[in-house]
Amino acid sequence: MIKQTSLDFLSNLKLNNSREWFEQNRDLYENYRSDILQLTENLLNELSKIDHAILQANLDSKKCLTRVNRDLRFSKDKTPYKNYVLVVFNKNYPEPNKAGYFIHIEPGNCSFGGGVWQTTPDYLKKIRQEIDYSFTSFNKTITTPEFQKTFPNGIQGVGKLKKMPDGYDETNPASELLKMKGFCTKEILNDSLLTSKECLEKVIGGFQTAKPLIDFLNKAIEYDG
Repeated sequence: MIKQTSLDFLSNLKLNNSREWFEQNRDLYENYRSDILQLTENLLNELSKIDHAILQANLDSKKCLTRVNRDLRFSKDKTPYKNYVLVVFNKNYPEPNKAGYFIHIEPGNCSFGGGVWQTTPDYLKKIRQEIDYSFTSFNKTITTPEFQKTFPNGIQGVGKLKKMPDGYDETNPASELLKMKGFCTKEILNDSLLTSKECLEKVIGGFQTAKPLIDFLNKAIEYDG
């Protein structure tokens, strides 16, 4: 769980997104960061018990958090800080674009899940190929009662093609999946749950349900045959 004061800090930061306000309230930021880091460490410890690859990766909890400062170099929005934090657990860190677990913390817009939201063209090609080859296995993974109960919105991603990708036919039984550009679960977490004692159990339970999907995606990405 996290403290309500951490959500309050993010809400206030959204309303007062300036360096002046941030520096005047740095003590609140430090308390917020300590709270989020504690949640991250707790999640990482529990996740390591159910995912041996995460355990072997020896992840640094501090590096699982996104930075509060926004990258303004190519953005029209010049507000200096993010009013959310994304916590990612990926056995391949620091290499991006591979499958992992996440929790997004933003007042009124918290979520959690796992997979690949967006990836490289090369990795996307590998994932599509593996789904085509192993559709029965993949479909079984994402249609179990537990998966559908935990992630009723199913598989999501950054976007979807209108037509089939090159090399695949519309009659392919995996046609709708093959059109996708990302393969990720993403479900809402109520603020009240995030600040409750049930938070850790809920999120870790979701991670455990998403693990077969993450394993499938990383196996596809890492295949060199």
